[in-house]
Amino acid sequence: MRAKNTVATLTLLPVNFLAVAGGWWVAAWSGWAAGWDEQSYDPPTTELGVLCGVVAAIGVALLAARLWGAALFQVIPVIILLAFMNPS
Repeated sequence: MRAKNTVATLTLLPVNFLAVAGGWWVAAWSGWAAGWDEQSYDPPTTELGVLCGVVAAIGVALLAARLWGAALFQVIPVIILLAFMNPS
């Protein structure tokens, strides 16, 4: 079972990387635009919420497949995306 968790985790690394990179990109551009107009930063919660939902849905699918280790690994990108939602 450990090998299946490892394979699932390594297979999902590109997906997680793209989700976190996309979230970082959206948050960075939103912050840049707010700084350009001298407004307060309002995080793009819709876009980040969709990315969080995609990663969480993958985690739920892994739980349904009884890949507990790989599902636990999915918490890391969700936490990073939630950190991007912080307005400070």
